[in-house]
Amino acid sequence: MSLAFKEWHAIVGALVAGRQSIILRKGGIAEGRGGFKIPTEKFWLLPTRFHAQAEKLKPAATPFLPRPDEPEQLTAYAELIRHRFVEDWNTVTALDHTHLWTQTTLRARFDWSQPPGLHLLELRVFRLLVPIDLALTPDQAGCKSWVDLPHDITQAVATQVDAGPKAQPHTNSQNHLHLSKRNQGKDEMHK
Repeated sequence: MSLAFKEWHAIVGALVAGRQSIILRKGGIAEGRGGFKIPTEKFWLLPTRFHAQAEKLKPAATPFLPRPDEPEQLTAYAELIRHRFVEDWNTVTALDHTHLWTQTTLRARFDWSQPPGLHLLELRVFRLLVPIDLALTPDQAGCKSWVDLPHDITQAVATQVDAGPKAQPHTNSQNHLHLSKRNQGKDEMHK
């Protein structure tokens, strides 16, 4: 068994294509009082078919939206490079060039529940050489970020995705993103 991180299909597609290398997350409703946690540093990227995702994403996400005839598949896994909880809205808006969510979508996530803010996950993504077909179970459904999958991630054969410059967060002198290895503070760095 290996853990999988559930994310909208179009976002997983963008991660696999190297269009983005971050995830901004508040947490799933089913995560309870403990809130969003990251239980592992290496995880499958499980694409979900949230019905309204097209309306909550920028037009540039269109090529990554699921087709009705597209099979449910695992196409990638990720390694967590860095995790940080971002409490400043200006810092979130400074990341606009690195992802495909609309500002309205992110603002709703930012303001939902207490404290205001979003978890920023900086990832290294690996594309599977051969996708794995999925048959999802009812236990894997619902508003939760993490689910167990019967596929062993240590057996995956994959190549690292080259995330282009638009996908990379960078230090901004006004907003102090501090996502370099020299960063201190609230960041949790991972190898």
